[in-house]
Amino acid sequence: MKIENIKNSVFSKFASGITMVALVLLTIPSNFVHAAAVTAVSDTVSQEGLSKLSRHKIVFTSTSAIAAGNTIAVTFPAGFTTTGLVIADLQICHGPTTGLEFGTATISGGTACASSTETIAASNGASTVWGAVISGTTTITLTAPSGTFTNTITAGSKVTVQIAAAHMQNPASAGSQVVSIATTSDAGNFSIPITDDDIVTISATVNSSITFDLDTYNTSTTTTNTVPLYTVNLGVLTTGAVSGTTEAGGATPNGIWFDLDTNAPGGAIVSVANANGSSGLKSVSTPADFIPSLAGANTASAGTANYGICANRAAQTTGTLTKASPFNGTCTTTPSGNSIVGLTTTPQTIYNTASAPISGGRGEIMVDAAIAGATVAHSDYQDVLTILAVGTF
Repeated sequence: MKIENIKNSVFSKFASGITMVALVLLTIPSNFVHAAAVTAVSDTVSQEGLSKLSRHKIVFTSTSAIAAGNTIAVTFPAGFTTTGLVIADLQICHGPTTGLEFGTATISGGTACASSTETIAASNGASTVWGAVISGTTTITLTAPSGTFTNTITAGSKVTVQIAAAHMQNPASAGSQVVSIATTSDAGNFSIPITDDDIVTISATVNSSITFDLDTYNTSTTTTNTVPLYTVNLGVLTTGAVSGTTEAGGATPNGIWFDLDTNAPGGAIVSVANANGSSGLKSVSTPADFIPSLAGANTASAGTANYGICANRAAQTTGTLTKASPFNGTCTTTPSGNSIVGLTTTPQTIYNTASAPISGGRGEIMVDAAIAGATVAHSDYQDVLTILAVGTF
């Protein structure tokens, strides 16, 4: 009997315990539910380096509707600094498809909402006025407009919260930082990587370059050097006409052509100087006899002893090749009537590239000469031109 009584007593206590557990379970409120999770959460930040000021574009999909007076809270972990963050640094957009259909005015670095008729103030107001509270240095809480919320955020809508960089600073230590989002009905989080530095400096060097080539051609379409190079024979000069370079195919004398390319930031100039100065074309055998090069710009005329040059053509692939004054007067392939310029032993600029780089620059220099009736007969009149290109690097 005693053993049986003991067994009955133990069974009674065990059954009683089960009953108590059942009672405890029955006391749990029947309306207890977990908050739904926000989805498709991302944060596009402008800087992820230590202590850098960064803009944030936080996008998420709200599982539940965000009704009038409901809240959206974004909480950054310790280390982020929002000291000085003001309402003017905040923007919210929302909508059923892109998350940018409705919202407030664009902030610095923000993305425009398609319709920005909503505003943000210290507290929410009717229809279109969001309230914003910045708690300490970590939490930003936005409260939806009260009353009749004009642009209702339905379940499944996208929400975009943007924070300007002016007062949002990254932590001073590297690592993964977890930021939480909570609406009145939903919750979630995302991570931001903070790195020791997010800047990679790319450097390169472009060496300075200039190429210059002289040729004597007798046609504007010739692309190969003539032989011998750099010789212009004006032929037999007479008092009846001005002699000079031409572009008639196969005819002489040849024009002086040059090609110019340079990456000089200040561009390049092409200059010309001669060996004899104003004495122009001198007789090699009798230097006292010469055909003068009249100073400055003047017109080449038959019967007047004179010798000079002018700039005829200027072309380029990129950049600008410009004929420089006073060499930019009338200058054609027909010598008579050309405005030629007297030569000097000091270099004179005949072309420039408008103080900028150039590629495919191509110019032509024409040479004209005429004699008077008293010009002494010689077969060895000669001058030497020095044509240079100088870049400004």
